[in-house]
Amino acid sequence: MAKVKNYIISETGEFPPQYKVLHLEEDGIYRPVFGPDPDLADAERKCGEMNGDRARNAKGQLVADDPSTPDINEAYVGGKKPSKKKTKKPAAKKKAKSKKAASN
Repeated sequence: MAKVKNYIISETGEFPPQYKVLHLEEDGIYRPVFGPDPDLADAERKCGEMNGDRARNAKGQLVADDPSTPDINEAYVGGKKPSKKKTKKPAAKKKAKSKKAASN
């Protein structure tokens, strides 16, 4: 299953170009959270931080976390691991009474 990206980059359509980072809200509307910024690299970095993208080296390989720096996680863009979303556990199924026990 593909990971849903809640943050995207949008260009304002003006000259010189300005870039905004937009967040997809629960109501289906994108709202700006960063920008406008004239530098596309800054907008891409901010979007990557918010989406929890993994950091990559020049060859495109994933970067590992450096254990000597406990406060920064080098494996993720921005240095922070994204928090896991809580999932609801399905309700426990009730056991049906057997016909033999019901007839006694």
